[in-house]
Amino acid sequence: MELSDSINPAVGIFHAACLENDLIEVKKTISPHVLDEPDSNGDTALHIVSSKGYIQLIQLLFHYNASRTIQNKNGLTAEEVALNDDTKNLFKLKKRPKSDSKHFIGSANEIEWLDTYRNAHRIAFENLEHMKRWVLKVPFTELLKKLREGYINHIKFRSDLSKKEIEGYLELVSDWEQPVGLITAYVSGGTGFCTALNYDLAKHGSNFRFLSIQNLFDSGYSDNEAPKRLGQYIFTALVINHSSFEKYQRTGLSYRGMSLTQSEIDQYKNGDIIMTRSFLSTSKTQQTADLFLSPSHEHKQDPSENKADEQKYPVLCVYDVVNSRSSLNLEPLSHFDEQEVLISPFVVFCVKKPADTSLYLDKPKDGVTLIHLKESNSNLK
Repeated sequence: MELSDSINPAVGIFHAACLENDLIEVKKTISPHVLDEPDSNGDTALHIVSSKGYIQLIQLLFHYNASRTIQNKNGLTAEEVALNDDTKNLFKLKKRPKSDSKHFIGSANEIEWLDTYRNAHRIAFENLEHMKRWVLKVPFTELLKKLREGYINHIKFRSDLSKKEIEGYLELVSDWEQPVGLITAYVSGGTGFCTALNYDLAKHGSNFRFLSIQNLFDSGYSDNEAPKRLGQYIFTALVINHSSFEKYQRTGLSYRGMSLTQSEIDQYKNGDIIMTRSFLSTSKTQQTADLFLSPSHEHKQDPSENKADEQKYPVLCVYDVVNSRSSLNLEPLSHFDEQEVLISPFVVFCVKKPADTSLYLDKPKDGVTLIHLKESNSNLK
């Protein structure tokens, strides 16, 4: 592939560095404005380095979230113009590591799951409005600084390498002021970041508003400053409210597994209202959620419990999102073959008993209980 003309001189310089396999110059010239810009042939930087088999540059562009789906004027993606099989293999979606075996599985006994309120709609709205004020009043750079220094630096990651990986994503977000990198950090496999984030979100639930207000009284900071000790909610506020995420918003069905006792299953009664307290990783496909479900005999009883009904049973939850701001399609941002849909905290759902399970399941699975959760219209503001 030869370098063709580009309308934008900056794009031309960037593409030339890519063509020459000049890693240093690529790092100097890369920016959000040139990353996915095509030349006169419709080729992006990723097309160029893929056609040449420049593995290190391909991995670098992946780190910067270069688009893999853009087609050139011949209708070909970067993967389709790859030099050889080794290059094509870089584009193959990965399988999630065993350390993330519960990525699509929730449990009622885990602190990061759901909370039930009679007045869930009002509470959800107040929570969302409280976080929205931060995004409107506090500069993006200040929010990000508080997220990095006041939260990320205090997480106990699975390894130093995992911490460096997440810090790299946050550095990219800071340098480019492009918050989409927050999601790249969330979907990173094996780092433990999303597990820690969701644990910390569920730990406080809606009480974060009272902690935020208490911070005002204790430290005397104004409401146009980033909140202290609430980095997990800064992350959430940016993901829910920043305009960069609008193109990823999604409505429709998605699937997530749960591991529940029979008594916990019985709590899901038709018409009950629940509200998410953390992010929920779901999938567009039932098959992905099924892969993370185990037969009931594989769910061992917790030895610390002494209840007769403590055996765990696999449950498949079908979420029906009707408000586009309530969930994001992460498929374009993830390197995993999961078709992930991320449901946000503080989304209100109503438990529904489906009359016909075939409307929600591609193939009913023996021994698995189905719970249908439809987003409540009262949650739309």
